Amino acid sequence: MVQKIRKKTKKGPKAPHAVPLAIVLTALYGIQREGRDFRRPFEDPAKVRAALRLQLEQEIIPSDRVLSFKEYREWGLKNSPGRLVEMFSRTGFIPMGPAGDEEGVGSRPRLGILPIIAVVKGMQFESFGGRLGGEWSEVAAVAFQNGVYPAFNLIAGYDLLLYRPPHHARDINRSVAGLNQLTEEAFHQAGRPYPGPFDFLPDEVLSRIPLEEPLAGGSFGRF
Repeated sequence: MVQKIRKKTKKGPKAPHAVPLAIVLTALYGIQREGRDFRRPFEDPAKVRAALRLQLEQEIIPSDRVLSFKEYREWGLKNSPGRLVEMFSRTGFIPMGPAGDEEGVGSRPRLGILPIIAVVKGMQFESFGGRLGGEWSEVAAVAFQNGVYPAFNLIAGYDLLLYRPPHHARDINRSVAGLNQLTEEAFHQAGRPYPGPFDFLPDEVLSRIPLEEPLAGGSFGRF
């Protein structure tokens, strides 16, 4: 079920709220469509942030690298979007630190999750909710790919980046289902055996993520 963002009025129509979002993606390398670790920090997080602002038309704070399924599941701050805005609104991105070791994945495609916090004023909730899950504009898609390709070590025209539009973080499994379909199609088009779908996050993990959090005290940093 698609999560509906509820408009809060107790702090006034202009009060900002922190909304947790995510993009799910995978990188397929070469004609064999191999999976590799692509969790390096972005060379220029500002480019990724600018591309996401084009798509979402709101102030946003993305992480500075993609997380693995395991990293995202164990990341406690995914349940505290308001705190993330307080901590990182001045820098404009969330530092995730070095990628943790992952074993047993071989050459299978990896599922990546890019956390994003959107800062949305109350009177803009309805229009913002209508943009979530919408297809990327050509300009925003090109800008996003240009921002992430260097960190992922992707070669345009040879490797393949697959991703779904930004969704509310509670809707990650809906995005994973869409990514599974894209990945299966990519393997069939390449004449390679499909290695199987990505796992879904447990409902008990996603249910603890708030729909949004009001930012007490007005705005933070640049917001």
